[in-house]
Amino acid sequence: MVSTDELAEKIFTIRDPNYSKKTSPKISAAEKAINKALKRKDIESTANPDNEGDFLVLFIHGFAASKYCWLDPDVGNMGWVKEYSMDPEPVDFGWHSIPPPPFIPVEWSLSKQLVPKGATEILDKYGIDWLTYSQKSAFGDIEISVKELTKIISAVTNECGERRIIIIAHSRGGLISKRYLDITQKTPVEKLVTFGTPYSGTFFSALEMFRLPSKQFLNRVKAVRRLWDVSQERKIKSIATKQMAPGSKFLKELSTKGCRKDVKYVNVAGTNSLITNVYTWRWETSCLLPKFVQAKEKMHLRKKLVSEKRSIHEWYDLPNHYLLYPFNWTLVPNKIFEIYPRVGYPEVLRGDGAVSVESALMDEKEVKQYIINKNHVDMTCCKTGYDIMVSEIKETMNTS
Repeated sequence: MVSTDELAEKIFTIRDPNYSKKTSPKISAAEKAINKALKRKDIESTANPDNEGDFLVLFIHGFAASKYCWLDPDVGNMGWVKEYSMDPEPVDFGWHSIPPPPFIPVEWSLSKQLVPKGATEILDKYGIDWLTYSQKSAFGDIEISVKELTKIISAVTNECGERRIIIIAHSRGGLISKRYLDITQKTPVEKLVTFGTPYSGTFFSALEMFRLPSKQFLNRVKAVRRLWDVSQERKIKSIATKQMAPGSKFLKELSTKGCRKDVKYVNVAGTNSLITNVYTWRWETSCLLPKFVQAKEKMHLRKKLVSEKRSIHEWYDLPNHYLLYPFNWTLVPNKIFEIYPRVGYPEVLRGDGAVSVESALMDEKEVKQYIINKNHVDMTCCKTGYDIMVSEIKETMNTS
């Protein structure tokens, strides 16, 4: 019998991160030096100290997230990058005289899980240097994260020389970046690209009321902690979301500051609040009709594969006699409903499920804006998002 702890482990444990990055002895040495200077272990980078003066993309994740949103999005988003725009393919259970007992995993009930490449891997293909890290206060006061960002940029400058920085930030990471630009006189940052950043707030600020029980739960339950702290290097000291509440003092001050003249601003908003589709599975109607001609063809194929000593998995479900096994049993998906956050907030009615379109777009004429049909999770790990990132990076490089 499976214990409660074992069950929780099965449900909440995600795979280990799986990614590789462009590196060299000099790049590795610089990465280690930056970590050592800041007494950290989590900073990852492809910045080469020989490339002083070149561009460096700095990735900043959002609330309750980690650097794996950029390195390995499947892990970074807790396995919740879904293909909700298309139904899953039918599943063929082979040729049998009666329906076999189908094995239907729980995940088949939801939209197909995607395992997209990370943004860092995309930049590696273009030979663009990048750096990312996991915020020590990913749940806490934004001002703490701003100070952290300031130190990281300073350490990069000390180790790699003057670099021209483009920040790409998601959600709360955009607020951190904007605040940093507002209070920093001289900065190497030339462009800020934000995805789903709540410049006018989000209803998720209501999480403030659960800060004590949430903090204990997220820190103490090992399997749950792994979801937000993959490398088990961080600990939640505080949960603070009031700064992201609509009309908060923090957001008002952020809005009042406007845009710097020496920095380009780009906002990306999402319009799809769909989380996943839910499916049941049924035997295809045509399964009930014998298919003798097809069964005979499959029988000959089986004999051929067996004679070639092919793997049993290639021929096991094919008929060994077309008269005895004329039924091809195939399960087809039946979408029963779609899951949206069923609340009447603008984030859901017109937004990405967490941030409304209006909130994600700064009310400044200098700001370049994109609106894409993606939700809050997959907007930074989809082709559309990657195309925007690469386009904005290249535009800055070519016009400088």
